[in-house]
Amino acid sequence: MNRFVLSILVLIGGLCSCEDFLDREPLDRITDKGMKFSKNEMELYCNSFYTLFPGFETIIWADNSSDNLMSGDYNYNSQLSGTIVVPASGGGWEWGNIRNINYFLNNYHVTTESWNVTSKYVGEMLFWRSWCYFNLLKQFGDLPWINKALDVNSEELYEPRVSRSIIVDSIISDLTLAAEYLPTIDKTEPQRIHKDVALAFLSRVALYEGSWEKYHAGTDFGVKDCDYNYFFRKAKDAAEEIMKSGRYIISKGTGDDFAYWNLFRQLDLSGNKEVILWRKYDYSEQISHEGQNRLLFDGVNTGVTKSLVDDYLCIDGKPITGNLNYKGDNSVMDVIQNRDPRLAQSIFVPGYPRLIRDGDTVKYSLPFINLPGFQRNTTGYQQFKHANPVIESQGAGSGSPGATTAAILFRYGEVLLNYIEAVTELGECTQQDLDQTINVLRDKVAMPHLKIDVGFSDPDWDYPDLSPLINEIRRERRVELAFEGFRFDDLMRWAATSVIQKKQLGAKFSQFEGALFDPPLTGLFISSDGYLDPWQKTPAKDGWNFDPTKNYLKPIPTNELVLNKNLKQNPGY
Repeated sequence: MNRFVLSILVLIGGLCSCEDFLDREPLDRITDKGMKFSKNEMELYCNSFYTLFPGFETIIWADNSSDNLMSGDYNYNSQLSGTIVVPASGGGWEWGNIRNINYFLNNYHVTTESWNVTSKYVGEMLFWRSWCYFNLLKQFGDLPWINKALDVNSEELYEPRVSRSIIVDSIISDLTLAAEYLPTIDKTEPQRIHKDVALAFLSRVALYEGSWEKYHAGTDFGVKDCDYNYFFRKAKDAAEEIMKSGRYIISKGTGDDFAYWNLFRQLDLSGNKEVILWRKYDYSEQISHEGQNRLLFDGVNTGVTKSLVDDYLCIDGKPITGNLNYKGDNSVMDVIQNRDPRLAQSIFVPGYPRLIRDGDTVKYSLPFINLPGFQRNTTGYQQFKHANPVIESQGAGSGSPGATTAAILFRYGEVLLNYIEAVTELGECTQQDLDQTINVLRDKVAMPHLKIDVGFSDPDWDYPDLSPLINEIRRERRVELAFEGFRFDDLMRWAATSVIQKKQLGAKFSQFEGALFDPPLTGLFISSDGYLDPWQKTPAKDGWNFDPTKNYLKPIPTNELVLNKNLKQNPGY
């Protein structure tokens, strides 16, 4: 493939309606007008973009847009449900942040600060341009590539989109420079972007594109003359650089010490060797969230799917089908018995603490399937991962101090999973690769190691046309990263139509019959084989009506097509 990084950049017609950038209101207490790019100005400018990182609540419930969680609204994600329509405007086609970032990158050279001072801010802004571009790429595919702040008279406003492959190559170039300019984690301020954040994000982006180009090849979403191994190699190399740095380690556990769950309930992750970047919440700075209050006292109108629960292996490292270790699903207690300990550390089990205050403990007994609206749990499996029952961490709802549980933005576990998937897609996976990635993660919960030959066959593999090893690597990714916001992107890049369209169910209902729910159970839908079936009376009763000929991307808004005749609509819309 002839690959290059664009130097002449284009912008969509939507910027035609934007106000002059130089006339905008101050950005985080400073304005670009007359900026001299002092150290203080550069830091303030960079700080304004940190709000682009997702918050605690966004992260832990992002899997509502996937087959991991089952929202009470089957149309929660119109792209998956197949109900998305072409918007008149907006729809995610937003370029203001990229223009502001480009203003910085085009003008920082006027500073009188030394490169030693300036370089890390340039690195941060290169990261943010990559962040914004990747979010646009996932939504729309081919894009214009912009590396300067255009005005309303720029001819480049009317250029067509360029191949997504070129866009990702340009993102990789930005992130490579960012990793060069940014300090290492030990030499940067807490919660600031550093070298390993850029490398981790590079591995994420490159793995996404390699998978997309491989599994969408031959469709309207494919890339002509694609070279997906180029991207798999980039993903592998970036992850490997972090792995070889020695700055991170996954701690070992016993399986019953709840070491996995404990990682996600911390208030402060300073110095944690499993975390690359995290978001801090602090009462003193009036920064908090209501995630704990909702996890522990609401069902949030969602629930963990039977599909995800069934994907956790048994304690012997083999699937549940035909496994004598599997005790069935007549109750949650049966479900977790002899299973991967991550399951019992991800869903609520009777007897778990919901509130610990002044030495007293309120315990969980039943899912909130009886509660109305937002308070309802939809499936009978209630999310426990990320929950922290200690009162000091919880907050008390709207109008009072919220929770301060930290949000993990990048963690070492994802890097290991990126590496092993990339090296396997390259056809280069060895037992040593497995031992330094997936098996390190399994050691945290005392699960048996994955072998290069897998050693079993699962009739319920989601990807029967692919190798056993790829199936197990994808299973491991689903389990390890559940409720961290990765599943939707994974389904998209794997072109997982049959998985997306699969009917979703919840827990077996018989375990709740006769229980003293207050208020009593009403309005529940049960499948013919006895499982909670919350979408039974919706168009998604047999699974999402996802259309693989168009729903892998979003449509471009109508007004953009009118403003720029060189823009072409995405397939199917």
